[in-house]
Amino acid sequence: MKIGVIDFQNPRQKMWGILKTNILTSLPYGQSTDDSGNIISSYSTNSYTDALDQVHDLIAQGTASSNIQIVEFVPYDYTIQPRV
Repeated sequence: MKIGVIDFQNPRQKMWGILKTNILTSLPYGQSTDDSGNIISSYSTNSYTDALDQVHDLIAQGTASSNIQIVEFVPYDYTIQPRV
């Protein structure tokens, strides 16, 4: 995965990320690992529950809750489709 690229698997897939002090943060969503056993970090996740778990971890580590925001990413072609 390229840095800063969100890979939408289909046009209507929801993706979430976390802004920490207004900066998009790379976190180990879902504690997934690669073939070597290293934890994989990314800037987005398709699981809202994983995003909430990371927010809870950040708050437990002492980050002020006013400095953390969960954001939803929407594909551009989804936003320009007319509502019929």
